[in-house]
Amino acid sequence: MVQEIAIRVRLREQERVVLADYERAVASVATVAALASWLPTPDARLVIRGRGAEPVRLETVTYGSVIEMLVVLDQRSAAVERGAAAIAALIESVRHEHVEDDVSGVAGELDRLDRSAPRGRSVVERSLRAFLEGARADVLARRTTTRVRAAQALVRLAEDGASLVVERVQDALAPTLEEHEVDVLADTGSAVVVEPVDGVASPEPEPEPEPEPKPEPSVKAKKPKKQDKKKQDKKKQDKKKQDKKKDDEKQDKKKGKKSKKKKDKK
Repeated sequence: MVQEIAIRVRLREQERVVLADYERAVASVATVAALASWLPTPDARLVIRGRGAEPVRLETVTYGSVIEMLVVLDQRSAAVERGAAAIAALIESVRHEHVEDDVSGVAGELDRLDRSAPRGRSVVERSLRAFLEGARADVLARRTTTRVRAAQALVRLAEDGASLVVERVQDALAPTLEEHEVDVLADTGSAVVVEPVDGVASPEPEPEPEPEPKPEPSVKAKKPKKQDKKKQDKKKQDKKKQDKKKDDEKQDKKKGKKSKKKKDKK
């Protein structure tokens, strides 16, 4: 069974967590989930709010000054999983860094993200770099676009020291989720081969197939009753008598014609 994609996000410990920070973190994670689903299809319209963009499930846990979230995408595609992995690699590469020049503002932060973005040639990696470049251009042009809002979510997660792990879940609507962290074994650009981090789990024995029901014995044709047989025999005899009578009549007619011819000759 193909499992749904999930992203586990753990934010760096902070001195205190207020409601505004919590809400901002939830919004950032939901935006990043929408971005991961969009990366494989960069020609489509990027939507970060509303139908088709919201994750199917988002759980949050706070303990002390730590916030941990599990966001389950309404996606099962391997390409979307690659998109989530590319974002996780991007955040990991910059979460311990700081912007050297604060006056550079959002444009400088986006430029830093662009420099740290994965340099692979897959569709999602190229889409991620093009997305960051477009968002930086919008900021410099003083335009507030969907790209800018989505890019700012990445910046906020990087500033919060977020750690992202891509996982798979069996059933997003189950009361308790079972997650399986995955490692990418091979990425050919068109297919991704993954396996559980702890190794390939032994498959569960398949239930033995139920024996097919035996076909019921066909009902034998009923033998004709004795009375029916007698009737059939009588019909045959009557038919023979009629045929014999017709033959006799034909012969009599022939004899009559011959005798008539003899008389005419005389």
